[in-house]
Amino acid sequence: MHRFDMSSRYAVCHAMIDLAILGLLKEQDLHGYELRKRLAELPGARSGVVSFGSLYPALARLERAGLVKAVEANTRTDRAVPSSGSLAGELAAFRARHLPATGGRSKKVYGITPRGETRLLALLTDPHPCDDRTFALKVAFCRHLDGEQRLELFERRRAEVLSRIAERRRGPERALDRYLRTLRERDDESLSNDLAWLDRLIADEQEQPREEQPS
Repeated sequence: MHRFDMSSRYAVCHAMIDLAILGLLKEQDLHGYELRKRLAELPGARSGVVSFGSLYPALARLERAGLVKAVEANTRTDRAVPSSGSLAGELAAFRARHLPATGGRSKKVYGITPRGETRLLALLTDPHPCDDRTFALKVAFCRHLDGEQRLELFERRRAEVLSRIAERRRGPERALDRYLRTLRERDDESLSNDLAWLDRLIADEQEQPREEQPS
């Protein structure tokens, strides 16, 4: 049982990291540092979805799986080598222009592959319940879905929130001290706010023209 739980946690963690990385690379090619910076700015990644220590192993795993690819590497283009007019001189100039840049490691630029785009779509439309951070990431990239898919995403989440509210109400009444009571009230208020937010998202989505295509 313990092994199953650990395996499930790793799978959920990998799915969340994959969603964050693939979602950003869907928008543009990025090197590792830029990618990490963008990840830190994502609402669903603020609590440390991807750290510097986990980013590069995740990119290597995604690259092995054919979901991302290296699209560029920094080359040293700042060295102006005058042309000598000879074949040997032109070859020397070519080599000088393509030597790896000094003053730091080469910046490997990553891009998403067609297989990665398919994986991103599967992650965004996965019907299984997800935690709050993963759902926030789905919302961050839901512009890559069509209108019907977005509506399904929001309505599924609304049903999950309603289920959590009902479960809390079914729970046994216990005597709580004032500190536990305030925490309980905060959680209840958070669920109510989530429900109101989802109702607005659903209403806005229903008003959008159905022919809208994902970006």
